[in-house]
Amino acid sequence: MKVCIAIEKFDPHVGGAERYCWDLAHFLAHRNHEVEIICMKMATPDHKSIHVSRIKPIKFPQFLRHLSFSLLHYFKAKKMTGYIHFCVGNTFYMDIYQPHGGLHRAWFLRETLRHPAEIRGVCRAIKYMNPKDIVQRLLEWWTFKITKPQVIAISEMVARDIRFWFGYTRSMLHLIPNGIDVKKFTPDNIRHRDEIRSRYKIKQEDFVFLFMANNLALKGLNVLIKATSALQALPVKVLVIGPYSQKTKRKAKGLSNTIIFGGRTDDPELIYPACDCLVHPSFYDACSLVVLEAMASGIPVITTKTNGASMYITEENGFVLPPADHNALRVAMQEVLSYKPRKTVSSSFKDQENVFTDVERIIEAYRT
Repeated sequence: MKVCIAIEKFDPHVGGAERYCWDLAHFLAHRNHEVEIICMKMATPDHKSIHVSRIKPIKFPQFLRHLSFSLLHYFKAKKMTGYIHFCVGNTFYMDIYQPHGGLHRAWFLRETLRHPAEIRGVCRAIKYMNPKDIVQRLLEWWTFKITKPQVIAISEMVARDIRFWFGYTRSMLHLIPNGIDVKKFTPDNIRHRDEIRSRYKIKQEDFVFLFMANNLALKGLNVLIKATSALQALPVKVLVIGPYSQKTKRKAKGLSNTIIFGGRTDDPELIYPACDCLVHPSFYDACSLVVLEAMASGIPVITTKTNGASMYITEENGFVLPPADHNALRVAMQEVLSYKPRKTVSSSFKDQENVFTDVERIIEAYRT
């Protein structure tokens, strides 16, 4: 089987969609499928049979990058006979579409919840006229109304959004939620607890809430800061893992004894079980990998109903809250703090290899 995967950046260190495409490409290559990648930037694949074709879109401004990448991909992909085209966004031409970032229209409404209510309408109007937003709305409309590919939704929330906004045919919509490497993310990594806590200068007796994200604002750090301000008197720490700026640290002014900015990490699998609860008050997530990784590592999760991964949260393993509600978050954090002894949880989602096997079936079914 010949499969072409299109993504702007074929690099597992950039983000969730990029890591997904990287892992999927290597899975298919190990299964002896012929894999071609069309991208503008890349890391060298680990599997030598994966062939990468780089195209050169206009890099700036961003809306022209997305638009020119889509056009260049279109003209290249059209000439590739015998390939099944798998895309995750910013393309016009595809056979199978997996909107890893979710639906743009849904993201737009939920992402703007992070702005104060009194200026939210103005912020939405300004963002709506942004050329980047216009291009992404165009690409999304073209995908569902003109191209009409088979679609893989990575959560029930994304599937509902696609049906609601575009009335997409159920027979062309497949639910295959995200999966992770459960051998890598495991409660057994708790053996590194002392080492990790020492790294971030956290006492062994402290209760640690973990916040892990690349986009701190979208994932709700400001909401977490407001909720944490009411917990300062308790023996609690909040470990923030992800890129941050001095401006971000200033927002947590007065909480320096509680909030620890740890920066980026190369070993998240060791950090989860060294903490006691993941807090992920995201404004929008198609299906957050950090939520799955945390539960697979044995710790409870607090997240929002605008996170597709909330489909896995029950009363036994965490809380699902409205987005932008710092009071609800504070109450949930206090509830988790009351657990005696500290709670461990189990997970019920599929291993990444089983997820990719399901994706492979969809691709093979398209070929027939």
